[in-house]
Amino acid sequence: MLWLFLTSSLIFGAAHELFVRSFENNMMELSLRPIYTAGEQPKLYLFTQTGHRLAKVTKENSFTFDVSSTDWIIVEGFGKSSLGYPMRGVRPTFLKLSSYRQDPHVFFFTDPEKYLFYIGVRLPQDWKLLDCDFQNLKFRRFSFNGLLYLYTPDKPKDGIHTLKLTFELPYGLRKTTSLDVFVFHGLVNSLRGSTTPMRVEPVAPYTHVVKPGETLWSIANMYGLTIPDLELANGISDGNRIVSGTVLKLAKVYFDSSLTSIVINTATGRLALYYNGFLVKVFPVAVGRSDMTPPGTYWIMKKEIDPALYWFGEYIPPRSPINGLGTRFFQLSNPTYGIHGTTKPWEIGKRISHGCIRMFNQDIETIDAFIDVGTKVVVVRNTEEFPINWTF
Repeated sequence: MLWLFLTSSLIFGAAHELFVRSFENNMMELSLRPIYTAGEQPKLYLFTQTGHRLAKVTKENSFTFDVSSTDWIIVEGFGKSSLGYPMRGVRPTFLKLSSYRQDPHVFFFTDPEKYLFYIGVRLPQDWKLLDCDFQNLKFRRFSFNGLLYLYTPDKPKDGIHTLKLTFELPYGLRKTTSLDVFVFHGLVNSLRGSTTPMRVEPVAPYTHVVKPGETLWSIANMYGLTIPDLELANGISDGNRIVSGTVLKLAKVYFDSSLTSIVINTATGRLALYYNGFLVKVFPVAVGRSDMTPPGTYWIMKKEIDPALYWFGEYIPPRSPINGLGTRFFQLSNPTYGIHGTTKPWEIGKRISHGCIRMFNQDIETIDAFIDVGTKVVVVRNTEEFPINWTF
């Protein structure tokens, strides 16, 4: 039956042209353009892997279908000409839905020496990039290794901005992707960064079923893991909301390299922010008393806005005067240590902490807006100045 329908459409031609108007959450809006003088509004039906489907919403030349649970659709269109003749057939007849269900992968990179700003785009099949709108900058294009690159020699303005990419999908659909970015000293990254590629190493017994009353903290302690290990390995955005019966993967998470890096010198009380090995800015910090902040290499496993403080079982809410974490907290791969803001700005520059690194709130908020989860943190103790270029 299906073969006969497709064959007849090919032999006798199609009386209607199909356009895709929108595709969101498996709701697909279609419209038809008659290739004849229509006497009435055409009708449109779909045949799918699960049978025929009627439009959920029908307006003037607009048909919205639920296309969940199918990978393809066959479009059936019927109309009547002004002379009363029945008209049928649609071009195209057959549509794969995979192109509409994908999203482009977009990433940023800035050459810190030449200040060339690059946008890398991995396009889904049958997508075309029509326009890039960012600070009215003009971009040039080239393709390499299956990726589309845009670049501009013009230095972007610092601050929070929105980058808009407009794409054309098959049969008339246009889609705009908006991304918030943070520009710092002319260097561009996703706002609050992204997550650096990571290695996930399973830990026996490999899974854990959450029981009533359990928390990520108690589960992590049970297996010698950290809360960020469980969050990253399981794609959990809010570790305070886990449901009984959830099956968690047990794994350690490791990072090998990062575009953004931090170097902390406990001898001078300074923190240096690097981008691709290039020194961006130096900030004052408070460090641990004596040897409380040991030299070594760490990784930022988690970043929190307005963190709560848990002190010997007591909950101290965010922004409380006695919550010394300030407005941001970066959990390091050694769970004993972190980098955070402060409620006592007069202590910055001193040896005062129990091992964590304290910063002015406005400084750590700037760094938080720029760096990635997985950023490498190197702690040193010497009297040397930070080099302009650092090989990590």
